[in-house]
Amino acid sequence: MKQNTFSRPGTVLARLATAGIALALAACATSESAREANDPFEPANRAVYRFNTALDDAVIKPSAEVYVAMTPRPARTGVRNFMDNLNQPVVFANTVLQGKPRASVETFGRFAVNTIFGIGGLFDVASAAGVAEHREDFGQTLAVWGFGEGPYIMLPVFGPSNVRDGFGRLADRYPHPLQWNADYSGEEWAWAVRGLNGVDLRARSQDAISSLEAAAIDPYVQIRSAYRQAREQAIADGDEAAFEDLPDFDEY
Repeated sequence: MKQNTFSRPGTVLARLATAGIALALAACATSESAREANDPFEPANRAVYRFNTALDDAVIKPSAEVYVAMTPRPARTGVRNFMDNLNQPVVFANTVLQGKPRASVETFGRFAVNTIFGIGGLFDVASAAGVAEHREDFGQTLAVWGFGEGPYIMLPVFGPSNVRDGFGRLADRYPHPLQWNADYSGEEWAWAVRGLNGVDLRARSQDAISSLEAAAIDPYVQIRSAYRQAREQAIADGDEAAFEDLPDFDEY
């Protein structure tokens, strides 16, 4: 009687050994890929990404769609101008810390002009007058000072980041107008402003996010790559037009 191949001890051991080697190689490849992407916490990051995606599908994206449907474009532009103007003290502080006097003057000028003549920033009078706009944050400042980015992390709700940018995000809260008065920062209106900013940012990022997810076999990898490229470009003060289709990951 012919012996079943799988009943031979040598064959079974060989197959098990082969399978073990294959699994080990796959694990090594995954580990190597994670190291190259600076993502040693990839399993945990993917879990957070799945949570963020579920939250977005259930709450954030529908809210953004209602916001777009119910709010005329001029009003949405006013909201964006107001939010950008509200963030100018953060930008100003970081241009000073990075040793950029011209950018500091321009940023201070934008905030003053838009706050006074743009009705609190609802209208971007400064851009119409030719005053340049800058986008700097404390994560970029730390990079200018020589700090490495640290491991890539996916933050709940806020999305892609790294250790340096995560710390920078916390530091940027202090020069922000919502933090100027500690009593006001806990008021409902302040949280309403933050919520409106989040919904507006999500609405503005819809096309870019859809393009990233549709073009990628693995959206998580694509978003990670896009984030790291965008941050490298921002830190280098490069040509922002090259990344104009990427989501604005750095908004407050």
